[in-house]
Amino acid sequence: MRSIRRSLIVSFLFLTTAALAAVAWVSYHTTSVSLREREHDSRKLIETQCDANCKAERDDLDRRILQQAQRLANLSESNYIHAEGQLAFAGMFGHQFMPGGGFNSLLYWHQVNNKDLASRLFNMQPLSTHIASPERMVPEEDGKFAQEYFQTYRSNGWPMQRSESMGEERFSLQPKVRKRSAPAGEVFDEVEMKNGVRVRRVTLKAYVASFGVRFSPWLYKGVAAPFFPAKQPIRPPFVKGGGKGPRGMPGRPIPRPPVIRTHFFYIQYASDLAPTEAKILSFQQGRDHQIAELSTATDRDLAKLQTRMFWIGLSSLAALWLGGYVVIRMGLAPLSKMSDAVSRVSPRDFQLPMDHRQLPQELQPIAERLVKTLEHLQKAFEREKQAAADISHELRTPLAALMTTLEVGLRKFRSPEEYREILEECRGSGQNMYHLVERLLTLARLDAGADQYRPADVDVIDLAIQCADLIRPLARAKDLDLTLHLPDPITTRTDPNKLREVLTNLLHNAVEYNQPNGTIYLSIEQVKGRVRIEVRDTGIGIKPEVLPRIFERFFRADASRYAETPHAGLGLAIVKSYVDLMDGTIQVQSSDLGTSFLVELPLLAPTPALTTAVRPKLEYAQR
Repeated sequence: MRSIRRSLIVSFLFLTTAALAAVAWVSYHTTSVSLREREHDSRKLIETQCDANCKAERDDLDRRILQQAQRLANLSESNYIHAEGQLAFAGMFGHQFMPGGGFNSLLYWHQVNNKDLASRLFNMQPLSTHIASPERMVPEEDGKFAQEYFQTYRSNGWPMQRSESMGEERFSLQPKVRKRSAPAGEVFDEVEMKNGVRVRRVTLKAYVASFGVRFSPWLYKGVAAPFFPAKQPIRPPFVKGGGKGPRGMPGRPIPRPPVIRTHFFYIQYASDLAPTEAKILSFQQGRDHQIAELSTATDRDLAKLQTRMFWIGLSSLAALWLGGYVVIRMGLAPLSKMSDAVSRVSPRDFQLPMDHRQLPQELQPIAERLVKTLEHLQKAFEREKQAAADISHELRTPLAALMTTLEVGLRKFRSPEEYREILEECRGSGQNMYHLVERLLTLARLDAGADQYRPADVDVIDLAIQCADLIRPLARAKDLDLTLHLPDPITTRTDPNKLREVLTNLLHNAVEYNQPNGTIYLSIEQVKGRVRIEVRDTGIGIKPEVLPRIFERFFRADASRYAETPHAGLGLAIVKSYVDLMDGTIQVQSSDLGTSFLVELPLLAPTPALTTAVRPKLEYAQR
């Protein structure tokens, strides 16, 4: 047997456990997501800081080697004067001391026979660029700075100076740096030396100034023209004073100021990458260590969260279990009180010994229905007691008449005709007792559910005519008119025996409780998918105060006619039970002009095999 208290407690505990588990899971999931997001953000920050530190270390190295290369470039100087000044000086010297002599002839011979050499001498760049004291700019590997190297190149890519730290090593100039379209600036790269040392190198395109003396084109024309004739005419320059110069040249030529010519060369400065890579590696190791510690801290926080939530959930669940048990027990206390009150109900006292208005709102409807049920039960007990008394009374009267008739017949010898009359009286008393017992058995079968509903296809009109034919002799005996209002055949599916019993009882009551020369009306019609049967009489009617009780067993409304009728008040009870069994309704209306019983039954489709002949509408009155 299931216990309400146990069921409520188990259900409550299950729901609270499920709710706590759901809340715990959502809380843990939300917190874990937040912790993981925080870990991810912290990881990104650590990686960003590590990348910034590594980049700063590389930039610091690049800045240092670039500064060193620039400082070396600032220490550079040119060792030769411009070739134009040299040739001009040589021309002047040869013209004054050896006019038309061998030196000019030699230069002319080189001009004529070796134009390439003359062109190189005339347009010659500084043959080399010297950097004074470069070694003091190259620190040795002493722990503070790494080993550093440098090497210089002419503008045509020929190597010039290199640091002592290079040893036997040689750098090479990158091809892209020597391109004419390459921009002037620094180029960084990483190379590996022959001894396996990887270095960071910068190639700088440095400029250096060279000084030369440039003379007047008139001097050039007078001295170098025989050797290097001008392709375009030379216009006279500005002449200070008047007169003519030598060889018809106007004025005296004035030499121009020295010209500063800039030339470039390349400087490569390199530094060992090992210290920088060691620092970068330390930064990366620190980053990995911080990330590992961050992941460990997150896992540790999640483990602590799990432990904390477990104990909190367990404590909350225990408190809810204990509190739920107490609350449910207190909430079900009124049921215990009601159970005690119901247990004190006895067959002699059907009153519920408690005030149901003090019960909780949910239990008040139950208590009210229980009170009404006890009232109905009390009435049923009273009816049973009254039924037993009525049955005893109903059986006692025919039994008394039967016994009296038999005693009178046994007092003396009688003729056969007298004995026959006595036996006829005894048979009448026996028939009354038999009729009463049959009705009692019918009600008993209905109460026990033994009298089952057996539906069949029924022509209601034909069945009504049969019942009317059965009652018509009784109506004629009391000078009553039986009028039928029957339409075309109405076929439905119902229990024909029970419908016949209903019609017969209603027609018989209309005959018994009618007035002399009265009328009985029987009409059948089909209304809204239902079969409506009406039995109306012009009898004495039923009083309004007893109208609700006419379907009770052994109840008879006309007590004055109690001795005149052989009925015991069971017919209408049987009619009501049969109508309910056929899923129908019965209503009664009564006044001083008579009583009307209205029965409605469902109109169900018959089976296709049923065929009924169509009869014309019957409207007639027979006495």
